[in-house]
Amino acid sequence: MSGNYSAFSRLFYFFSNLDLRVQDYVQTINSPCLLKIMIIITYLGSPWVFVILSALTSSYLWFRGKKLETIFLNVTLFSTWGIMEGLKHLFKCGRPAGQALTMARGYSFPSGHAMLSLAFYGFLAALLLKYGGRGNKQAWLGAVALYILVLLIGLSRIYLNVHYLSDVMAGCLFGILILILSLKAMKLVQNRL
Repeated sequence: MSGNYSAFSRLFYFFSNLDLRVQDYVQTINSPCLLKIMIIITYLGSPWVFVILSALTSSYLWFRGKKLETIFLNVTLFSTWGIMEGLKHLFKCGRPAGQALTMARGYSFPSGHAMLSLAFYGFLAALLLKYGGRGNKQAWLGAVALYILVLLIGLSRIYLNVHYLSDVMAGCLFGILILILSLKAMKLVQNRL
């Protein structure tokens, strides 16, 4: 038992130290232009953007006859949202010290922007690859662009001093787990229909 505690303690110290180093580094690359860019990027991971994009994408998919995909897109988004809120209240971690450069409410761990972005945009990327064809260059570029957006949203949260690196990494990890489970569940249902 003490070996497990010691390993956990070392891991916690490693990530705490890494979080502070990254936070210190980010403060050295502050610029008004980069700040404006990061604020725009972070809004692409905001809850109201997901609601709007989900409504638009759902309408498009529904009218294209992709009803199962529509259902699973929304299940993925809203289950991720619920799990993220539960995790934040479970861990109750505070935000980084210092001035936040954008609005942020609630607890810090895990990053909701990173978690929701990975689950939602990742689901869209999977649909692009599935229906665009694996050899379709435009589908691949679209999927890559969506994952780059997820990465940039995560980085924006660190830059704007509302999350630590470990918050964003955890958000991405939880987001990818939910995404994988959702895609597998959708495939299972499709195979049974």
